[in-house]
Amino acid sequence: MHGIQIVTALILFAAASQALAKDVSQEQSAVQYARQEFEKADAEHKVDAEQAASTAKALASLKKQFEQEQKKASLSERKKQQAKARLDKARQALDRAWKQ
Repeated sequence: MHGIQIVTALILFAAASQALAKDVSQEQSAVQYARQEFEKADAEHKVDAEQAASTAKALASLKKQFEQEQKKASLSERKKQQAKARLDKARQALDRAWKQ
């Protein structure tokens, strides 16, 4: 009877060992899949972060250019208004000259 118990215990131990090996193998596969998923997400994040930084740099340059062009447009608007005022004054003087 003692031999049957040993054989039964060995069978149960073998089954438990096989189940444990199967669990470890599944967990290793899960870790490998998660690592690949992380590496893919990390690479994607690096590309996105580089693009965002590049866009921010371009935006800063465009903002500076926009501010310069805005100042230039403001100055040319003042020049235009001054020239218009001189034109109006000259027309009024011409009108007065014709009326005399």
